[in-house]
Amino acid sequence: MKRFFCALLFLVTSLSAFGGDAAAFVDIGISEDGKTYVFGEYGMTDRNFQGYAEIYAVDIEKNDFLKNGVYRTKPSADTFSKSGKDVFDALMSRSSWWLRRFSCMPVPSDRVLYVADGKVSGDSEIIFKDAEGSTVEHSIFYHIRLVKTMENVISASSVPGGVRSSFFITLEKTDENGHVVSRNIVGSPDIKRDGVLDYKIDRIFTDGSSRNLIFVVEKIVSDPAGTSVRYMVETIRL
Repeated sequence: MKRFFCALLFLVTSLSAFGGDAAAFVDIGISEDGKTYVFGEYGMTDRNFQGYAEIYAVDIEKNDFLKNGVYRTKPSADTFSKSGKDVFDALMSRSSWWLRRFSCMPVPSDRVLYVADGKVSGDSEIIFKDAEGSTVEHSIFYHIRLVKTMENVISASSVPGGVRSSFFITLEKTDENGHVVSRNIVGSPDIKRDGVLDYKIDRIFTDGSSRNLIFVVEKIVSDPAGTSVRYMVETIRL
């Protein structure tokens, strides 16, 4: 418990004492055929005041980026003093020819299954009812937990924050008696990310078929400019 408290205190202190920025997440949407999810993020670097923007297309079934499915405008002298939103809008305009093929529609509110409220830690279990899978007689519940692995690499000066980390998401469905109906692992625990200090599920949503689940994951990232917030997604087709 003491070790956990010290680690938490270190993280909170780092976030408040050093520069960084918090990216804004953009739900561009799920493709018309239900095979691809496209999202973006944007912001402005805290110390250099340079705007940046990124767009990603993910194969939902493979839980991986599409080939040539990443578009970026990196922070630079060219984006100095430009807002992240302006940089993102320009990137969307430049990539519109590519985005049109997906016919994406933002996820409607009735398909949003969970949104973090700021009070739940990244280690907390997320539980909610499966409205589509439940009936009048029987209820089905989702049980979701993000499992993190942190590796200290302080001796490796090239690793930001001295941390290398990974995670995966456990996804279980249970009935009203607590019996497990199905169990899945989402994500790739073997992928190690340098400089990522923490992970937290920010939101979960599905599509019209209720077969595709999208997990938006918030990352706390250490880099030379400070400690920043970035986003990624994990996907699964049930």
